[in-house]
Amino acid sequence: MAETVFILIGSNLGDREAYLIDALIRLEEIDGLEIAATSGIYVSEAAGMDEGSPSFMNQVVMADFLYLPHELLNALESIEKSMGRTGKGEMIPRTIDLDILLFGNQIVKSDTLSIPHPELLNRPFAMVPLLQIEPEIVHPVTKRPIADSLDATEAEKIVLYRDHVARNV
Repeated sequence: MAETVFILIGSNLGDREAYLIDALIRLEEIDGLEIAATSGIYVSEAAGMDEGSPSFMNQVVMADFLYLPHELLNALESIEKSMGRTGKGEMIPRTIDLDILLFGNQIVKSDTLSIPHPELLNRPFAMVPLLQIEPEIVHPVTKRPIADSLDATEAEKIVLYRDHVARNV
């Protein structure tokens, strides 16, 4: 049975929007993954990176996935590598970053994967586009609406670049 997954796509190097579009096309090619919705594209400062790092463009994708969380992680890391991602795990500018935010209500903790994403509730740049798709979504660990963790002042710093929420029905 398919699980609903939420994936954050981000880029802060080169033609950021083109990288997001390319990543979305590549996501559509993952076996067992069917995209159900995409958020608008948002711009935010490069949180946790050196001052002067280029700002990020981010988008959240909601999809149904038929396989296991680690299989999705492997597919995402393969896409990152094929798109020129280097320094995985380092806080440096990148062409593409693909993070699993949520995988149904599953809680996964391993050496290579943590779901829900351990920083989700500290990252307005991830919560804002996620909530654009699913405003009532509940965090599987806290059991509270994710919207409750979004500070309004921090949310205002996340700028809508292109609003094109799309849902497949």
